[in-house]
This record gives sequence, C-alpha cells and structure tokens, in this order.
Amino acid sequence: MYLYNLGNTLQTLFERVTDIEVLEEAIRVSREALSATPRDHPQRAAYLNSLGGKLANLFEVSGGTQAREDACRYFREAAGSTTGDAVTRIKAYRRFALLASGPDTPRPRLEALEKAIDLTASLAPGSLGRADREYQLGRLPGLPAEAAAAALAAGRPARAVELLESARGILAADTLGLRSRDSARLREHAPHLADELHQLRARLDALNHPLPTSSAEAPEALREANQRLAEHRRKAHDAWQSLLARISGLPGFENFLHAPPINELARHAHEGPVVFVTAGHRRCDALVLTDSADAPVRVVPLPALTQDAAFEQGERLLAALRATTDQEIAPRARVEAQQEILAVLAWLWDTVAEPVLTELGHTTAHQPGEPWPRLWWCPVGILAFFPLHAAGHHTDDLHREGGPRTVLDRVVSSYTTTVRALADARTRRSGPSSSPSTLVVAAANAPGTPPLPGVRVETAAITSLIPDARLLATPTRDTVLSTLPSHGIAHFSCHGEADWTDPARSHLVLTDHATAPLTIADITALDLTAELAYLSACDTSRTAPRLADESLHITGAFHLAGYRHVIGTLWPVDDRTAAQLGTDFYAHLTDNGTAPPQTDLSALALHLATTRLRSRYPHVPSLWAAHTHTGA
Repeated sequence: MYLYNLGNTLQTLFERVTDIEVLEEAIRVSREALSATPRDHPQRAAYLNSLGGKLANLFEVSGGTQAREDACRYFREAAGSTTGDAVTRIKAYRRFALLASGPDTPRPRLEALEKAIDLTASLAPGSLGRADREYQLGRLPGLPAEAAAAALAAGRPARAVELLESARGILAADTLGLRSRDSARLREHAPHLADELHQLRARLDALNHPLPTSSAEAPEALREANQRLAEHRRKAHDAWQSLLARISGLPGFENFLHAPPINELARHAHEGPVVFVTAGHRRCDALVLTDSADAPVRVVPLPALTQDAAFEQGERLLAALRATTDQEIAPRARVEAQQEILAVLAWLWDTVAEPVLTELGHTTAHQPGEPWPRLWWCPVGILAFFPLHAAGHHTDDLHREGGPRTVLDRVVSSYTTTVRALADARTRRSGPSSSPSTLVVAAANAPGTPPLPGVRVETAAITSLIPDARLLATPTRDTVLSTLPSHGIAHFSCHGEADWTDPARSHLVLTDHATAPLTIADITALDLTAELAYLSACDTSRTAPRLADESLHITGAFHLAGYRHVIGTLWPVDDRTAAQLGTDFYAHLTDNGTAPPQTDLSALALHLATTRLRSRYPHVPSLWAAHTHTGA
C-alpha cells in the first residue's frame, strides 16, 4: 500500500515538473507494489490500473510500443479481476479501449466497453439508496458515447444503439419497472429462481464496496480480511453468472436483465425515427433508428461537431441565458445575450440538425395542408443540454428559397431518454375515455419567492378553455400528491428549482416548499396511468452534467411517474410569455375550447404554440426555445 501511494505521489510530481526520470521512478515503485501484492488481493486491480496509467503516460511523452503494450496488458488484467471493485474494473476497461484505439483494434475495444457496461448493473444495484446510486452512476460520464463510437468503428451501428440503450437511463429503467417486470415474470414461471436471484443480488451488493486502503489493524489481520473478501467476491461473481445463464436458458427469458435487441427497439420507431446524437472524444454521429427491417439504424456522421466544441457552446449558451435575466447589466448587454443564443442555435443547426434532417429527406419547410413529420431526439451526454428542437437560422434567411433553415419549420420534435421509455409511454394509455380530467396547480405567491403575475393569467385561460378543470390555488405537497392520481392531465404554474448538487432534491415550488418541497423523489414514487403533465415552471429539464444520461430532472420524473406526454423547460422562463405559450397550447389541444383536450396532439400543440411565440419575438429566443415535449 505504501509503495502504491509513493508511486502515485511521484506521478503527481511528474505532472508538475515533467521530468521523465520522475515518471520512470513512479513506474518502478508501482511495479514493486504490484509484485508484493497477492494475486487474489482486492486492491490488486487498483494497483494494476495505476501502473497501466503511468505506462500510458510514458507512451504519450516518449512513444515506444512496449510501454503501450504493457499498459494495455495491465489494464486488461485489472478489468478482468473478479476480486476488484466495479469502479476500478470499469475504469480499466475504458482506459484499455482508449489506449488500444487504432485501425487494428476495433473488436477488442468494443468487447472491453461492452464488458464495462455489463458491470454498471453491479455498480449501482437497486438495493442502494437513491443518492448512492446517483453518485455511482455519476462516476461514469461519457461511457455510453464511448461504447457507441467503438461499435461504429467496428462497423456495427445496430450494436451502437443497443449499447446506448443499455448504458443510459439505468435508474429510469428501474423506476419504469422494466426490469422489475422481468423479475415479476420470472417469479410467475420459476419462483425458486426469483428467490435465488434476490438473495444473490443482496449478497453481491454487500460485497461491492472496496476495503479502505489503510487500517489500524495489524498488517497480517488486514491481509487475511482482504483474502476473505476476495474469496467471497469471486464465489458470488461465479454464482451470479451461473444463475443468469440458467435464467437466460428459459424460454422467453433470453434477454433477461438486458436492454431489448435492435429488432425489438426498431418496432417503436414506427411513428417517426428516434435520433441518438453523440459527441464522443474521437467521433461524433447521429444514429437514426427507424422501423426498417433490413437496416434499422442509419449512421449520419457529424464532422463539424466535436466534443470540445459541444462543451464550449454549452458554456456559451448558459452564460447567455444568465445574462438575459441579469437586471444589473445594461439593456444592450441583454440584447447581445439573445444574439448569442441565436448564434448557438445556428451552430446547432449547422453541426447536428441540418445533416440529420437532410438524411431524413426534410430539406424544405413544411407545406400547409400536409401532415407534420415527427421525430424523437435522444441526445447523449452534454448534448442533452441543447434545444435541438429549436436549432436553426431563425432571423437571417426567412425568405430564402426552400424556406428557413430551422427545425421548427420542418418537423415536430419530441424527446425521449431511451427507446424503452418511449415504448412504456405508448403503452400507458388511460383507457377509452377521450376527455381525461384536468388538475391545475397554481402557486403564484409561494412564500419566500418572487411573485408570478403570469400565473393568474395562465390559469384563467386554461380554466376558460377547460371549464371542468379543478384548480388548486394554494397547493401543498400532500394535497398535490393525493390529487394527482385522480386526474389524467396535470398543469403546474409555479417556480421550479433544479439542484445540480443533488438532483433528487430538484423540486416544484408550492405553498409549503420551505418545509415540504415536491421533489423528484416524490414524483417518481408515483405509479400512474396518466396523459399529460404541463410544467409551466423554470428549469424542469435541467440536471447535473455528470448525470445527463439519466434524465434526473423534474420533467423526467413526471414521465417516469406514468405521464405519456410531459411539457418541460430547459432553462428559466418568463412567466408572462409562458402564459401566452400555455394559452396557445391548450387552445390547440381543445380546438379553442370547443372540444375536450386531445392529449395525443400534445407535441403538435406545443410546436404550433412555440412557432407562434417565435413570430412575436423572433430576436428573443430565450422566450420561445426552452419548452420541450417528452414522451409519446
């Protein structure tokens, strides 16, 4: 342990002084640490990983194939260690895949990242608390995009989509009950295997955490404890693999605890393509999932997009959005901030949206009288923070031949975390009734928050268009939670607060928010069969960057709770213009109040309301580009 720590300290020193002799000494000491470590020691995987990292550094600064080959060998050994903890093994698989990148290594890279994704199930098991699972998954940013890139490099686009489904929305899959549904089905067919699965899961969960690297115990006692832990882990790992093999051998359980294969995923693209957009370290692509039986996945390379540019533009967008609401800066600066947002939307069109729409044949503006084409965006990683539905050149070529270059003028956009989530939304229909009851939750003056004068205008308009809607004018957390199950439509007009440090604490601001906020955890605990949740609140679709692929935000929570359609926001919105948008939305949904709400028109209604708001404020995109439709 001391040799290991010394090697890491020397590596830190090398990073400061860039003296290659210091790095070589770090490697020598790390080799000694590894030599002194028994092969079944739980920390051996960490020592292998650390040594591999130092050799990779040596390869970067001095070249030489031997250092690269040795580093790859150590990474592979660390990754394959059944006595190592899951995080260390996943890191080793990823570092091997990165170092082994080359024209002659696509298959080994792909296999390594497939195994890394398989390990995520044991990294964040269901028996952990919600916060612990979020923390664990937050330690793996970028893994889905890396795996997709490896599959594409190996010439397997369908496999890339399968891996994106496996590696993203892990918490969502559990909440939706997709995995638990498999378990329930297993209990019906083979209850003894279901019991064994539950017991073995608990055993693996208890063994998944590494021992501390130091202890007050005597070295011999610590060594014995490590050996016992290693033996328990190895036996539990072998038993788990054996049990899964037995379950997978049952008829109908071939894909037990795995994301569906591509042929099943493709069936859910029958109403429009699902477009995965990735910005990886080495390549950027859009993967278009269609219901084609022959070629369900079409690859659209995005050569103008880079991962660094995506982060730069994301920071540019956030800075501009902050400036638009900063009353301490000059009005001219706020106008310039709106121009910055328009520039980001134009960049988004040039790098992502235009290549995708061209591939799909949407090369001109929508023609009046024709049905609107639809597509579902599934942005991966950092791209989840961008309004893909609003990408375009909105002010400089409105009268060009073929119409303006904008997504809004060519297709109706929706979002989904995964294809599985979309499939679940489509199956959760509330029944034959075409007029679900409506609940309006209005909190215009929550204590300790700025007043929202637009809320009264918005709620008055909605209750005028839907006369039998129930209005909660002083809503509390408990009242809302008890009332939601009896209404198919829920409209919230209130403040929203996104917590990037602890996403589960993101909440809607009701009258008792100081003591009992309506949090993501409260919402996801619901299991409803509902039609529409309209969240006229700020930041409902924002989450921590490290958890972008999990959609841990308020919009996602309502979707997981059982709402087939959810309207959310990517950033803070002005309550007065939000009221205009909401009024137009419900006017479209109810044919100006002459018919019950047709929730299946939710995506189109939001699209039309957004384009109308854009026509009023074309140079103020912060007002009209924030709202998104998620779901069916």
